[in-house]
Amino acid sequence: MKLSLFELCITRPLGFIISLIYDIVQNYGLAIILFTIIVKLILLPLQIKSQKAMKKQQKIQPIIAELQKKYANDQQRLQTEMMKVYKENNVSMTGGCLPLLIQMPILFGLYRVIQSPLTYIKGINFTDSAVLESAKQVVAEMVEKFPDTIGNVANMAIEQIVKNYQIQLTTWSELLGKTAELGWDINFNFLGINLSKIPSASLTPILSGNFSDMSTVLLILIPALAIFTTWLSMKQTQGQAQQQSNSGAENTAQSMSKSMTMMMPIMTGFFTFTLPSGIGIYWIISSITQMLQYYFLNKYFETREDDFVVTVPTKNRKNSKKRR
Repeated sequence: MKLSLFELCITRPLGFIISLIYDIVQNYGLAIILFTIIVKLILLPLQIKSQKAMKKQQKIQPIIAELQKKYANDQQRLQTEMMKVYKENNVSMTGGCLPLLIQMPILFGLYRVIQSPLTYIKGINFTDSAVLESAKQVVAEMVEKFPDTIGNVANMAIEQIVKNYQIQLTTWSELLGKTAELGWDINFNFLGINLSKIPSASLTPILSGNFSDMSTVLLILIPALAIFTTWLSMKQTQGQAQQQSNSGAENTAQSMSKSMTMMMPIMTGFFTFTLPSGIGIYWIISSITQMLQYYFLNKYFETREDDFVVTVPTKNRKNSKKRR
């Protein structure tokens, strides 16, 4: 089977890392947590670059504010002079977005890994005819013994099942007592929460007042914590943007930051509520790690104020530069 470039460059390496971690800790949730921390550490140089760019933007805002007043009636001249200031101080207005852009393909690749844990964590090769036959037998026995549990999935082609329902295959094999025989055993229990289920599964028992299966009910904590930590993370970064705004330099980047502060928790809630639970675990730990990195980097940068001195370009390039 020919693999796509995304599969080769993103999904397979991510699956390999999580597989190594799972082999050590033998817990699905803990493996995702450790994987997330490792990814954030790998991306730390980009985070440092991003926060440096944001801090430089903050320092440069008084200059931009003066230009906005001076050229309030000449937008073309204003844009020209602003670009000169940015260029003079080597400031990129998109520098702060780099870590977010890098994390998106990681998130997409991770979704595929989490959706297919037998392939990427346990190394099960479903292109092998014998393995595919075992999957067919599991589905057939589920139809016979637990028709209500397997539901409409029983009518799907086996190729579709092994591609999109591997988490379910692990729980079905456990119901049938076949996990040890097939090597499909994955420990989805994490702090009393059954991560083999999607958080939306908690809605039915909660609304009906049925709290007999707390491992399912507690799934609601995942999107709730994901929303909260995302909001905290966005507010943290928004605080720096607000300082820029207070200097009189409201701009497109700041407006976008405010919009994201409102939209990101909503998006987070939707994705972590409707996608496999592991995505929510990744999102929570990613946000917490992001906040810690942001806080300690800011503290460090406060001791390095000389690295953030900005200059004003003069009309005569031979003249000395005015320092801020």
